[in-house]
Amino acid sequence: MNIVTEPVTEYLDSLYRPANDFLAELRRTCEEQMIPIVLRDAESLILQLLRLQRPERILEIGTAAGYSAIAFALECPEAKIVTLELSERSADTARENIERAGCSDSIWVLGGDARESLARLAAAYEAEGKETGQPPELFDFVFIDAAKGHYQEFWDGAAPLMKEGCLVVSDNVLFKGMTASDQFIPERRQKTITNRMRSFLRFLTQTEGIRTAVLPVGDGVAVSIVGKAPSAR
Repeated sequence: MNIVTEPVTEYLDSLYRPANDFLAELRRTCEEQMIPIVLRDAESLILQLLRLQRPERILEIGTAAGYSAIAFALECPEAKIVTLELSERSADTARENIERAGCSDSIWVLGGDARESLARLAAAYEAEGKETGQPPELFDFVFIDAAKGHYQEFWDGAAPLMKEGCLVVSDNVLFKGMTASDQFIPERRQKTITNRMRSFLRFLTQTEGIRTAVLPVGDGVAVSIVGKAPSAR
């Protein structure tokens, strides 16, 4: 029996409490303006994972208005957060929100194509390691929440930056149910994105060195733990 029904979702949403008034207002604004942010139950799950792991370095792929980056910073005030956003306009909005939230010292927003930003970060980390003779400080938590058809590319780009034991959370992997069944696909153009997401989930669940649980939370959340060799296809 499927218990994740609309009344159950509404009930779970009624239990949700924002971290502070600023985030509550930012969520209201984003929802009213239809700016994509993490759903409430997915946010609750991710913040609980952060409480358990206490990461020191967080990489976020997909900033939007900066909501989740701010939530992460408030939950892990000692962590350093790098967040990537394709739209320069959204990146500027995120920077403004981050400053208003008092989190500018811990969050860095990089604008531009995330795949290019990841390549630059990986090159910089490699150069740093050669210069210092010490392994660079890699990320121990990665959050993927950007263009759904490019999750595999985001993973591949982030893999060299992942610390052993890195926790990777990929949001919206059920893609409004389309990943699970073609019956939920309303348009042909969604078929390509859906097939790419299915391929990505096969990669997460069948690749040696990656342990993944796919959960029906929000729009689907994949929680992965990366072993000794972060895998790029």
